[in-house]
Amino acid sequence: MDVSITKLVHACLLVEMDGKRILMDPGMFTWNDERFDLSMVEGIDRILITHEHADHVSVDFVQAVLERSNNAEIETTEALGHILSEHNVDSATSGTPQFAAPHERIPMGPGPQNTGFHVEGVLSHPGDSLSFVETMPILAMPFIAPWGSLTAATDRVRLVGPKYVIPVHDWFLTNEGREVMYRLATWGLADDDIELIQIEDFDTVMLTVTV
Repeated sequence: MDVSITKLVHACLLVEMDGKRILMDPGMFTWNDERFDLSMVEGIDRILITHEHADHVSVDFVQAVLERSNNAEIETTEALGHILSEHNVDSATSGTPQFAAPHERIPMGPGPQNTGFHVEGVLSHPGDSLSFVETMPILAMPFIAPWGSLTAATDRVRLVGPKYVIPVHDWFLTNEGREVMYRLATWGLADDDIELIQIEDFDTVMLTVTV
């Protein structure tokens, strides 16, 4: 199967396959980026949101996408579903296969409810978690975070063993910082036959996987 993946800043991905357009974690860093245009996310079929932190969900972004969508439903956590309902945004908490991916502890204390998503048996997105134990052939991986480390993330990738890993959650880094950090991760995965695919913001890659 051919899978098109566009990185829309930080943890936001546009995944396209079999004629479907799936938007994941439409957060504020994308919404506030002057390079972003809503024409990039016309005709979305599904919206998947891992948790309620603003870098993963912007209510304004979600509402704008829904207005331009193919009657898309939102799939997310129960906690975020309640928050969205307060803004008159309905959501479903089931449908897409979800997997256990608890949010890592943040400096202020325990993180919020977090879920991972398997997309069409091809791609997995764990949100803000390094504690998951399963993945599809393509893994969107938060290598960089205030609650994590590059070493812990690389070890987790080795454990679950995807074919491809796509770094996300890296708004915090400069372009030069990304190059250095992902070069280290690439070296760390070199003996495990796992290919790291770095996607620049607003760029697209096409990957072929067997399902």
